[in-house]
Amino acid sequence: MHQRQDVGIVISSLYRQQQLAIGILDLSTKEDLISSLKWYTENMSTPLYVITLQSRMEEADWASDFPDVNFIIFKLQATTGEYINAFADECYATYFLVVRTDSSLIAFDGEHLMAAMGEKNHPAIITPVMLSSSCEVLPTLRAPYINGRQVDPMSFSPSVDTDEEEPNLYPVMELGLYDRALFQRLRSYDTQIAGEFYQAMDFGVRCYLLGYRIFTTRALALQFPSRLSIIEDRSLCDGSDRFYTKAMSVRRIAGKNVVEKWKPYVDKEVLNEEVKKKQLLLQKTDFFTLMKNWKVKDAAAEE
Repeated sequence: MHQRQDVGIVISSLYRQQQLAIGILDLSTKEDLISSLKWYTENMSTPLYVITLQSRMEEADWASDFPDVNFIIFKLQATTGEYINAFADECYATYFLVVRTDSSLIAFDGEHLMAAMGEKNHPAIITPVMLSSSCEVLPTLRAPYINGRQVDPMSFSPSVDTDEEEPNLYPVMELGLYDRALFQRLRSYDTQIAGEFYQAMDFGVRCYLLGYRIFTTRALALQFPSRLSIIEDRSLCDGSDRFYTKAMSVRRIAGKNVVEKWKPYVDKEVLNEEVKKKQLLLQKTDFFTLMKNWKVKDAAAEE
C-alpha cells in the first residue's frame, strides 16, 4: 500500500532513484508502531516503509493517519529475512536501513555512512551499535568460531569512543544499512532457513566468502527502550543444514576451491545445485581462512 503522491511526483520519481529508504519492522505493540511512525515522519525526510501483518492493518486507518508512509502487508507471519527481501524489492532505493518498532534510532551520521557506502570497497551492510534500556553497549559484534562441528560465533561489544570500523560476521537481528543492489546480487536472505540466527549468519558468511564485508560503526546506533540484553536462539532449525552446506562445503587449497562435505550437516540439493554449480566458481576464501585471519578484539569474548 503506497503513500499518497502527486501524479507529477510519481512520474518524475520514475526517472531517478532515491538514495535511501527506511524499513520499519512492526514486531512489537501498536503503541510502538505509532510512536515510531511519528518520530520517523518528523525527523527523517526519506521514504518510509512499514513491514507488517494484515491483522495490524485492521486495528486502525493507517493510510489516513500516515498518508506519507508505505505499508508492505503480509497475510501471515514470516521470517525476518522474508520481510526484508520484500522491502528490498519494493523500495527502489540505492541503500535501505532496517529498524524495528521496539528500537529507537539514536545516531545516524548520514554524511559518514553515505561516504562509507560510496567507497570502492564498500561494505554490504553497516550494522548499528546497539544499546540497552540502561544505555549499556550490547555485545553485537560477532567473530567466526567453530565449536565441535557447529559454528558458534564469539561476541564482543563495539567501541563507542572512536570512529573505528569494526568487522562483524553478520547483522544481529538483521538490522542495519544495506546496499540494495549488492544485497540482491548476493541473493538476499535464504527464506528456507527458519531461524533468525542461522538466516542472518548465512547471509553474513556468504558476503565474506564471496569477497565482501560487514562492519559496525558508532555513526549508526539503535537503543532498545525495553530491553536489557539481546538473546539469540542458536539452536538448530529447519534449514540450518542449508547454512552449513553453503558455509563449510568449500575449502580453498593452494588457490583453488575444493568441495568437502561438512558432515553431519549436509543438504544434498544445496550442495549439488548451489555449491557445486555456482558457489565453487565464485568463492574467494573459506570459513577456516576467514576465522584464522579475523582480527579478534583483545578483550575476552562476552556472553
